[in-house]
Amino acid sequence: MGCGLFKPLGFQSLEYQFQRGFRRVIGRNRVVITGLGVLAANGIGKEAFWKSLLAGESGIGPITQFDASEIPWQIAGEIDGFSPTDFIDPSLKPKRQSRNTQIAAAATVMALEDAKLSMDSLKKVEPVQITLGISLGGLDLVEQHTRRLVEKGAMKGLPTVSACVHIIASSFISALLKVKTQINVVSNSCTGGLDAIAAGAAAIRRGEVELAIVGGTDAVIIPSVVTGLGFAGMLTDSHDNPKTISRPFDLTRCGGVLAEGTGIVILESLNHARERGARQYAEISAHGTASGINMQLHEGLETSMRRAMSNAGLYPQDISNINAHGTSDPDLDIAETVAIKNVLGSHAYNIPINSIKGSTGNPLAAGGALQVISSCLSMEVGIIPPTTNLRVPDPDCDLDYVPETPRHFEPSVTLINSHGTGGVNSSMVLEKIKQ
Repeated sequence: MGCGLFKPLGFQSLEYQFQRGFRRVIGRNRVVITGLGVLAANGIGKEAFWKSLLAGESGIGPITQFDASEIPWQIAGEIDGFSPTDFIDPSLKPKRQSRNTQIAAAATVMALEDAKLSMDSLKKVEPVQITLGISLGGLDLVEQHTRRLVEKGAMKGLPTVSACVHIIASSFISALLKVKTQINVVSNSCTGGLDAIAAGAAAIRRGEVELAIVGGTDAVIIPSVVTGLGFAGMLTDSHDNPKTISRPFDLTRCGGVLAEGTGIVILESLNHARERGARQYAEISAHGTASGINMQLHEGLETSMRRAMSNAGLYPQDISNINAHGTSDPDLDIAETVAIKNVLGSHAYNIPINSIKGSTGNPLAAGGALQVISSCLSMEVGIIPPTTNLRVPDPDCDLDYVPETPRHFEPSVTLINSHGTGGVNSSMVLEKIKQ
């Protein structure tokens, strides 16, 4: 009982442990991940995405979605080779939707296929929960509309601008599936994807639904966002070698890289998943959030980690690995390191910790969802991907950040961290399924 983390929560922790065991008896209240869909700068589909992560390959490159030659911020993580009609019936007119809606719908199709769920099977569990995390998605249509007004006059607007409303992404997926749904959106900047997954899990635990389609999506590689984030000091202005510029926890890191992407996961109650013989990638055990406003930079994430662990009834030594927020930001990477050490104590030095953003860049609200997907794949095959481009360790980031090569390791309890603009912080606990 010498763990400082739970000393103030001693009896409460025993209660959580009891509740944790009780939940394992009642399968309905357990939530598992059964399907994965992903489009990211480093790959379309879970196979390409995973292969890139294991190889330590980066999807960062010069911006091609607009002419960035006259601004300092000229690189980003773009999804190459995507066409919405490859995944979506053209009669639904997907090209009239914002790019973040298009890629979310495509990832949903992938996730349902991965989970081996047909439209008929979805009808049997109506309503289906659809909750997406979105940060700035839809601004591509706003910018397009504004430019048209400036160039052609006020009476030459576009009807598609209504598609910029965040809830449209969930609504469009609902229309695509042709089943009864409950739709929602979480706009918590970069933590939105992780928070949306938590919201779907909570709905299943409450017994409101048996199945949820959840995740995060953002696609705003447009002049207004790139320059806005750049002037705010949130993006690197280095572009000499795009493939190595995003290097979380590296001594030579020089800032984050904006990216687009989407990660969608299928959640089911454990009973439902078992009844239909579904593959179960991982169980969602708990989630914790915290505001970091009026605190030191590390304290918000520290609090969300503690809350997630406490909600799962876990002690520091129970954590097998961490999937870090790790954006390649000089200050945030140090703050996350401090938070991890404060929460886990000496155990922080005993576990592998990796960041995937050296490969993906920072896709805003999609980031946490992509971390969940990579963690699921790690649990499935027993490998932790390396932190891409980490070659020169930072003495202030002195934990085991899995540099350069994949690590053969069997994750059992993974802690996932996410931090967002506005001081929001979220953490989630995934556990390997115990049959």
